This record gives sequence, structure tokens and C-alpha cells, in this order.
Amino acid sequence: MKVRVASYNLENLFTRPTAMQEGAGKTGQQAIDDHARLNAIAGKPSYTDADKAELLRLDKRYKFSSLNPPANALVYLNKVRGQLFKRTRAGVASVVAAGVGDWTGWFELRRTDVRWPAIFNTARVVTEVNPDILLCVEVENRPALQRFNEQVLRGEFHHEFPFVMVIDGNDSRGIDVGILSRFPIMGIRSHVDDQADGKLIFSRDCPEYVVQLPNGQLIVLCPNHFKSKRGGNDLDAQARRKAQGIRAAGIARTAKDQVSPFVLVGGDLNDTPESEALQPLFQDGWHDIQDHASYPVDRPGTFGTGRPSDKIDYLIMSPELRAALTGTGVERRGSYHPGTWEAFDTVTGKADEASDHHLIWADFDIGPA
Repeated sequence: MKVRVASYNLENLFTRPTAMQEGAGKTGQQAIDDHARLNAIAGKPSYTDADKAELLRLDKRYKFSSLNPPANALVYLNKVRGQLFKRTRAGVASVVAAGVGDWTGWFELRRTDVRWPAIFNTARVVTEVNPDILLCVEVENRPALQRFNEQVLRGEFHHEFPFVMVIDGNDSRGIDVGILSRFPIMGIRSHVDDQADGKLIFSRDCPEYVVQLPNGQLIVLCPNHFKSKRGGNDLDAQARRKAQGIRAAGIARTAKDQVSPFVLVGGDLNDTPESEALQPLFQDGWHDIQDHASYPVDRPGTFGTGRPSDKIDYLIMSPELRAALTGTGVERRGSYHPGTWEAFDTVTGKADEASDHHLIWADFDIGPA
């Protein structure tokens, strides 16, 4: 039977951290870095003098200790119990908690609603490609994906998927991976807690979704979103992606041996095909759809303007699934790059973009069980 599988970095459906919005620039990246640093300190059993000094330094930037912190601060404090900061009438702030046991709370990135034209165009891209199974990267949570499925795909385009799933992952910013499927999801396994050297491996998760096709065959799909290069690509970031590539390859090969010969690892892997991080995924006869004759050679990239260095989204197949591959494609018209390609008529500027990634798809002819 013929099956179309696609992957798309949706860049959130309804709300997105303001720091990650188009145009946020260095200030946005600083907020993302500060948010991670703040929560790393806040979760410690005890705070050192250096920790407290760092909290106070960032308090000056975001005014956490103020009775009326600025409503537009990119990072804000969500406090449930106790006190982290204290401020005198003279406006002098101090850290009064000795450690995480003295208070309950966390730091959050402020979120902004995604504009309706961008939401509409995201659904338009999906509808135009019409996949049977869509690997969804950067979705807020399952309720958001379900609302998008029901209210936008069905409500605007009379096109929806009967099966919707997202497992919350390790990213506290609300950036997860999920799946939309026309066929039933028969099994789910999360790898959100997988560790190497005492550290979590996956930035989000590498879930395994076992989908049953109408002919009885099973296909295992592992959506992923590797460590980003946003804000820098230092040795730690490269090592994290390499660890993710090694573990994702191991998960996929185990699934091939134990569940089904038809296994696919897909999503935004944030690195190019020749990178060290992705090499474990390309061993033992596993291939990305880029190696098929139908894949565009003029612009192989899946981000920005489609240059070779922009190839960061993948559908990587087991040898048996590769043998069933009949065609591929890249849908770019939801991305606004005038003079490079013609976008949809509803994409009139960067603010209307469905995503700055491009949807990739592959057709398979998977025989009877």
C-alpha cells in the first residue's frame, strides 16, 4: 500500500516564546540563555555566593524582585511558595533563599501569540502535501496540536488526522515533538529520561510511535529535534548532538530488530549530512531521503533559502523502508523568500510564514503483511 510520511518544523502552533520570535535577535538569545541559567541555579539544593550574585545580576536585568516587574520582560519569575528575593523600601534586592528547599517556583520565558496568517499557512502547507503521517517538530503540547488539528486543519481545510499524540519532553520552553496520523498508533515508548554520563541525552525526546497500516504492517516512527546551534555551536553543543545521534541510531536499530523492519527517524536534527553527529544514523544501510533520485538537487536544504548548508531536516530510513521508497519532495511555499521561489499567495511577508523550515515528504509502497 502507498503511504506518505512527512516531517515539518512547525515552530509552535499558537504561542511561541517572545525571545524566539522573528527579529528578537541578540536580546532574544540572551533571554534564552538567561532562562536556562536561572533555572539551573534555582534547582540547586543550596546556593553559593556566586549563585546568589548571578541571581542578583539577572534580577537587575529583568526586575524579578520588584513588586511590579515589567510586563514585557522576556523572562519572568513564577513563584508558588516562599521567597527567592527580598527587596527593601530603598530598592536594594537580596537573595533570601538558601536553596531550592526554601521556596517553590521557576523562571519562564514570556510567550507571544502566533499571528493567525502564520497559523493558517502552516495548515495550508500540511494540506497541500497531504501526508498520511506527519512528524511534528516544535509543538507546544498535545492539546495545542489537537486544537490545530480540529480547528485549523478541519475547520479551515476540511482536513484532519484521527490520531494525535505528543509526549512532553525535556524542553521547558514548550517545544516538543509529536505525530499526526491517519492510522492508529498501537504503541508508544518515550526516551525522555535516557542518560549518558549522568546527563539527559535528548533536548526534547526521541519517542517511538508504532503505527499500524491498513494492510497490517507496522511502521515505527521516531521524531526528534536535536540540540540547536542557535546562540552558538560550541564543543558542548556538538558533543550533545553527537550523543543524540548515537542514541537515536541505537533506538532505531533496536526497534527494527524487535518491532518492525520499517523504521524511520525524522525531524529537525540541526546539523548537515556530513556532520559527525549524524554519522551513526547513516550506518548499516540506513539512508536519508536525500539520496533518492527524486529529491531536489538544486536546493537540497530544508531551511532558509535551501542551500546545501541549510539541510537540517531529515527522514532517515531503515534499509527495508528505503527499498519501499518511491518518491520524495520538499514543500517550500510556506516560507517567504521572494526572488528565490514563489510562495503561496497567502504568504505575503516574513510575519505570514508558516515556518522558516520546509516540509519534507516521502512516498512508500509497503507491501502486504
